[in-house]
Amino acid sequence: MRYADDIVVMCVSEQEAVRALEALTALLGELGLEPKLEKTRIVHLKEGGEGFDFLGFHHRWVRAQRARHVQFLMRSPSRRAMQHVRDRLRELTARSRLLVSVEQVVQELNRFLRGWAGYFRYGNSARHFRTVEAYASMRLQLFVSKRRRWARRHLGRGVHGFADRLGLLTLDGWVVAPRPNRPWRAPPNTVR
Repeated sequence: MRYADDIVVMCVSEQEAVRALEALTALLGELGLEPKLEKTRIVHLKEGGEGFDFLGFHHRWVRAQRARHVQFLMRSPSRRAMQHVRDRLRELTARSRLLVSVEQVVQELNRFLRGWAGYFRYGNSARHFRTVEAYASMRLQLFVSKRRRWARRHLGRGVHGFADRLGLLTLDGWVVAPRPNRPWRAPPNTVR
């Protein structure tokens, strides 16, 4: 038996969306199921509109910055997904783990970042990836400074490249942005 608990239905008009929701509700009713009212809604995708979250991504209709005549559905990690990555990085570098070796912490950070980046790489996520990379680097620096009992004033010295020297994964180049009429997959030489 297979289960699907998340669905998005794209329609051309609001009337079509209302009919689709009625049909979906009827279909689910035949199966003894019903849509969750607090998560079910009709969203008008328009430039500057609210958009919607689905499977960890936030989707919204935007206009391209360079080619102003181009509009597209942008997808990037949702606020909830970004909070989750910050929480997990904070857990991995928590003060309670100071007895764990720096090498092991770096390995665990890299494993998590590799999985997270692998999931969110398809879309318009470059800015989010830079934010996550900077946060991971900062958390690792704080972890090492606490472990080695460095004063905070020493933390700022020689920080450039600090995380790289410890082997922290860089997320630069992971994002595969969608392009019109091209498949959403990484070129063979960028698979990690």
